[in-house]
Amino acid sequence: MKQLDIKTEEKFMSQNIWLSLSTGMVFLLLSINSLSKHDVEESLFVVMSVLFYVVLVIIYLIKSGFPLKMYFQYAYKDEFLNTIDTSAHKHTSFAIVLCLLGVSYINNAIPSEVSHAAMALFYLGIMLCIYGASLLWQNRD
Repeated sequence: MKQLDIKTEEKFMSQNIWLSLSTGMVFLLLSINSLSKHDVEESLFVVMSVLFYVVLVIIYLIKSGFPLKMYFQYAYKDEFLNTIDTSAHKHTSFAIVLCLLGVSYINNAIPSEVSHAAMALFYLGIMLCIYGASLLWQNRD
């Protein structure tokens, strides 16, 4: 494997780390925000903030210059990066299983006002944050 390909994959993994962490935080904040009672102005602010974040992510992805094929490959060519990615997926699956077990254990303590959409955003946020944090921790230099 060429050194240029390895550097490209390292940059791509770095992009995945920061996108996973930031998107996970947005999902967690949205799930927490859905629990609060808010008026139209606050809802409009949240919607505009999410749209602004989406536009920033789209611009970031376009400016990164990676070919579209890289976003749909599920394995890295470099063995070390592929091992890190596989390990991060394992950490994510363990974390979501523990989260689901914890939620099922404290099921009665969760208010009935919490919607399924808020819980789905919470689970997605947890998964993305754990995936990004695991990649960041394993990829430190």
